Amino acid sequence: MSRSTGQEFERRSSRVLVSLSLSVSGHRSDGAPVTGTAETVIVNRHGARIRSAVPLEPRMHLRVSLLTPYKWRAAKVAWRDPRQNEYGIELYRPENFWGIRFPPEDWESNLPPVVVARERSDPRIKSSVAQDREHTEIRIPRDGVTVTLRGEASSAIPFQEQGLLVPVGDLYGAISVSPLAGLSSKVSVIFGKDLVEGAAVAAIAYGHDTRRCRIWLQFARPLRSV
Repeated sequence: MSRSTGQEFERRSSRVLVSLSLSVSGHRSDGAPVTGTAETVIVNRHGARIRSAVPLEPRMHLRVSLLTPYKWRAAKVAWRDPRQNEYGIELYRPENFWGIRFPPEDWESNLPPVVVARERSDPRIKSSVAQDREHTEIRIPRDGVTVTLRGEASSAIPFQEQGLLVPVGDLYGAISVSPLAGLSSKVSVIFGKDLVEGAAVAAIAYGHDTRRCRIWLQFARPLRSV
């Protein structure tokens, strides 16, 4: 039975939006073998949403292989969306097969409320910046500080990733992350449990490695190197 695109990937553990290259193989209900390439869209410890180059069937038993580093696990197809060539797969044993860092299950509840910054051109932001200058500025080491970036991808799926934030101007910092947030996206920069700042993506630069990009974040409060 197909699953509609409006229904979200089952959330039994923390989800991470990440693209990993896979190979999948199995047998259809008529006994015909199926082998092809695929990539993950969302992963968690129970399975993943994948985009497959070959058609799969619900309840099909699969051998799912990660290509780098190579390893494989047994899984089954839980649902499909043939319009998008997307499938939900379930691992037979929940584990971090994907080899990535998952946020804790309660990562959102442990953080203070976040006020997301508006565009700097908005006069309300200018007023906010003027008020914030009367308070403590955001002081970070000249060589950068490890922060957690939190926001929503274009598909409205939340993401969270760590990286080194380096100050590059009065209101700007640069960080290398996976290409998840688009230009002008609003994100939260978590410096620690007691400091969360709203920011907007001001610029994006892609290098030879398309899995990573460098983004420039615009803050509402000044960054000061110490």
